[in-house]
Amino acid sequence: MAKDPSRVSEGDLVIPALEALTENKPNGLSTAELIPILRDALKPSGRDLEISPLRGDDYFSEKVRNLKSHNKLEKLGVATYDGERYHITDKGERYAQKVQGARESYARQGFNKTSVTRSVTPEKDCVFVEEGQSQEVAKSIVIRSKKLREYAIKHYSKADGKIECSGCGFEGSTVYGEGGKGLIEIHHLKPISSSGETKEDLRKAVKKVKPLCPNCHRMVHRKAGEVMDIATLKALIGN
Repeated sequence: MAKDPSRVSEGDLVIPALEALTENKPNGLSTAELIPILRDALKPSGRDLEISPLRGDDYFSEKVRNLKSHNKLEKLGVATYDGERYHITDKGERYAQKVQGARESYARQGFNKTSVTRSVTPEKDCVFVEEGQSQEVAKSIVIRSKKLREYAIKHYSKADGKIECSGCGFEGSTVYGEGGKGLIEIHHLKPISSSGETKEDLRKAVKKVKPLCPNCHRMVHRKAGEVMDIATLKALIGN
């Protein structure tokens, strides 16, 4: 059965849990204290808010308790449990710092916090950011993101090297001559992460980006806190 994308998974809890533990060093946090913090971060809905017959509490709270039942944080090496409270490890703190810059970058692009939280996990710690959004992110993320941009340009270019905007159809050389060929930016349709950096990972990642001319790229990000979808953009310009 396919996973319901509207439901919170156990893996979705990890990053916000680490952020909360970082903010609560050295005292740590109990499971009871984590539940409202993670509820606020992930905004569960639907079936996650239904009451579980096993505990008399909702399914979301049950999933947070399962972090301990399944020793999720301990197995990842990102936190320890002293019998009452979780404490972040050096590895967990390094990881939280590593992805924090990427999460802030995604927020600047307009992606909502929930979609970001569900995309960046320890199992998928190879994150990518858009060009121009590399402030305060790890150098490895910047290098990886440039690789994705280069791969995307090759993927979307025609045999003659021309590449058209997915919004308005603009192609640089028609206006600026040969020097305008390749005048394009790569837009991320959603936060992108992968479990590795192989060509196969790039092939999967490139499906989540589209080439846009500078004007269209500014337009989809024009409203703070939102990302306009390509279909809406095309409707606005009559394409």
